[in-house]
Amino acid sequence: MLNNRNIWARCLVTLLAAALLAGCSPVVRENAPVERDVQAEDDAGHYPVEIENLSSKGDKETQTYKASPKRVVAVWQNSIETLLALGVGDRIVAGMGVPDEKYILPEYRAKYEKIPYTSLENLDMETIMMMEPDLIVGWYSTFQSKVLRSTQFWHDRGIHTYIAPASSASAPEKTLDEEYQDILNMGKIFDRQERAEAIVGKMKDEISRVTEASRELGLHRRGIIVELTGRNLQVYGEKTLAGHILEAVGGELLGADLDAISKEQLVDMDPDAIFVVVIESDYDRADEILDILYHDSGLQSLSAVQNHRIYALPLYSIYSSGIRTYDGIQKIAKGLYPELYSEESK
Repeated sequence: MLNNRNIWARCLVTLLAAALLAGCSPVVRENAPVERDVQAEDDAGHYPVEIENLSSKGDKETQTYKASPKRVVAVWQNSIETLLALGVGDRIVAGMGVPDEKYILPEYRAKYEKIPYTSLENLDMETIMMMEPDLIVGWYSTFQSKVLRSTQFWHDRGIHTYIAPASSASAPEKTLDEEYQDILNMGKIFDRQERAEAIVGKMKDEISRVTEASRELGLHRRGIIVELTGRNLQVYGEKTLAGHILEAVGGELLGADLDAISKEQLVDMDPDAIFVVVIESDYDRADEILDILYHDSGLQSLSAVQNHRIYALPLYSIYSSGIRTYDGIQKIAKGLYPELYSEESK
């Protein structure tokens, strides 16, 4: 039986080899300091707990946790930041899927930097097994044969899996309630219910504040959410989280039942605000992408162009977003009703 030191030594060699082969630039921290959460140790009386989740096939399944997970592999930003926000970042042995640490919320960046392995790229299955995780958290796509194998593969080896519900293509509609439940599930798994409820409560409070304030002012602005994918614009409609947020804060969602529109159609709609979804590879190019619309000769008559009300909407804030759902709520609410946030800019 290998001791912990030998296990980590083998892990380190494999990690570096995998990184070189993949051509990525991971951060590997040997003997990274462990900083335990100041919250009291998990209440043994809390367990066992049952969590309904998904399998790789998209089927609902129930997993039983007999104790709080101690070694976690977290894939994608929502998984990593939600665990950091719940105060269990010290349990993460590998965090993958963040383009750069600057995209981690500032208040969690120091804890993120203490994760032993971080990279945008996924580790291979063999290396992950050497890390001896007891839980792997990710998206539906994470647990496919060409990525990290199926959920059943890990279950057969005594390792729990958790799929962010909104990441499954089988979910017909992405909603705020889905994101709330995702956070509450993590709170239940790690016995951090109070923190999870506080995070969700903050989101609900912001939505209530904005809807009530806009109603009192008699405001009901029209917005559209698009992604630049070529000549046409992909539309985020009523079945997307972004569309659900826009309606939840009292806005009118244009193109709600459309998949794509032309620039001519956008001119006919003339929204009060335009939100442009920016994917991971373009986070550093957000201003450039907005400039494409601002300088398009065919869009100069748009109110949103003339009033400078086109806004970038990072994918991490509106897709399987976890705690960053709050960012999505604020970005959309500020874009629709900037006067409600005027005090923040003073």
